[in-house]
Amino acid sequence: MLNAKLKNGKYVLVDQTFNWEIEWRKNMSEYEQVPTSIDHEFGGTAIPKRLSYQEIKSLTEDEYEQLWYQWHKRREDKLSSEYGWLSLRSIDWLKNGKTQAIKGFPGQWQQSGNTVTYIPEAGQDVTNRGQIISEPKEIVVDTEADINVEDFSYQGVRAQLIKRIGSSERKFAVRQRDPQSSARRDFKGTKYFKLSKDWVLPARYVPLDRWKNVTTKAVLSDLSHKETAIGNLYFTYNSKEYKLVVFQGHNDDSGWTRKDPKTNKIVYLDNRQETEGKANILFKDATSAKETYGGGRLLAFDISHPEKVDYIDFNTANNLPCFFTEFCTCPVSPNENKLPFAVNAGETSER
Repeated sequence: MLNAKLKNGKYVLVDQTFNWEIEWRKNMSEYEQVPTSIDHEFGGTAIPKRLSYQEIKSLTEDEYEQLWYQWHKRREDKLSSEYGWLSLRSIDWLKNGKTQAIKGFPGQWQQSGNTVTYIPEAGQDVTNRGQIISEPKEIVVDTEADINVEDFSYQGVRAQLIKRIGSSERKFAVRQRDPQSSARRDFKGTKYFKLSKDWVLPARYVPLDRWKNVTTKAVLSDLSHKETAIGNLYFTYNSKEYKLVVFQGHNDDSGWTRKDPKTNKIVYLDNRQETEGKANILFKDATSAKETYGGGRLLAFDISHPEKVDYIDFNTANNLPCFFTEFCTCPVSPNENKLPFAVNAGETSER
């Protein structure tokens, strides 16, 4: 789990597992291995063009709609992309001490504590990081965090090994992504409330001097998630100020690793790599579990320049992946982010 603190006037990341200090910088050489495919967005996308609150409010309705539709198109394109959330077709939880086959994907999977071994099937060309697997591949994941570990590919299908926390029974799972999945094939677009600039509200973002770990519930009751609170967003609605806890952005990549400088072993990293400047808000309101998804909705925004964040646009509130597929392990909005009024903006739970 990565945390952050101010040091010499700039943020420094602290990996709490090994107490490494890493300055924020986009330098892939920091990593031992990087994903073969990159998706730095867990669920949401920010408005494509960064405008101030006053600039947004000065737009005509048609101009604002054009801006919103740019965001909406990117949102739906990402959701329905070849290996996006709609491509998920299954999730199978591994059992400690057992060797098991997974329907629709060749080979077998064996879990022993924090070690998973993939055993290939003769005559079936399954690849990992571009290489055909010809002998058992052992993967050790000691880090206790939400980790997308490795992707295995076979005839266009990806089997993604993941690690999750909070359960004594369910730790590792394999979920398959298939571009030909029924959810992707049958997708007709998201449903949403009528657009209104009235739901673009003045706000201010206040970064935390030291990031905090926050444990949230998950859609699967025996799991939990470790989110990282990085700041608070204060906004005004009907002349009253409200506060929302802001979490560090996620990615949906598999296979970020770094070498432990003490042991020289490969360490798998959590799903927060290369998310500098990206933030998420998970929230509920009076529409939750009625007109909107019960687990809450998500707002994504750019905090590259924290002092420039001066509004919140609820028209970009979108459903979590778990609304669209049962093969996810999404976090649930924290109690601190439950708003007492109805936010009739953003995506709805209409199918």
